[in-house]
Amino acid sequence: MRPQKITEELLTERMLEILRSRGYDGSSLTELAIAGDLKKASLYHRYPGGKQNLVQSVLDHYTSLLQERVFKVLKSKKKKPKKRLSMAMNNIVDLYQDGSVNCLHRALSMESGKDLFGDQIRQNCLDWMEAFESLGKDLGIKKKQTKQLAKDSLIKIQGALILSNIIGDAAPFKEVVEEIRSSYLDK
Repeated sequence: MRPQKITEELLTERMLEILRSRGYDGSSLTELAIAGDLKKASLYHRYPGGKQNLVQSVLDHYTSLLQERVFKVLKSKKKKPKKRLSMAMNNIVDLYQDGSVNCLHRALSMESGKDLFGDQIRQNCLDWMEAFESLGKDLGIKKKQTKQLAKDSLIKIQGALILSNIIGDAAPFKEVVEEIRSSYLDK
């Protein structure tokens, strides 16, 4: 058996980069193979289910990152709520590379990607809001207010990523991150 030319982690990161920018329908297997420095046959060997299997693998990786670096951090009882907020927001900044990349959810929620991956994307959004609600509760914010803050956090992050990408400036993303921090700490 030949040694792999590229590690799974590096391949997944490269595929994530392509999929964030082009979505499911806009990404070809040829383009994904080139980004991974592989031949199409090697992609089929790693992902026997083809493009859908490859994208599902990347989405699963992305979901794991969100779970570990954002949702679990916000819900953990091992640290004080303010510290959890700070850690989660720093991880969000890191996951979205200071606002310079698109969200994979947005990219995959268009065209046929929505049909194929919509349930998982929807669940990730619900998990996001649940995690932020949990934090709000631990900060002593009223239930109705914490539900709204949680929903707003998702809307603001997604909107800021879109705007930052369109104008080629990460300032809107950075402003929203600070807005979210303040909205939880000022209550």
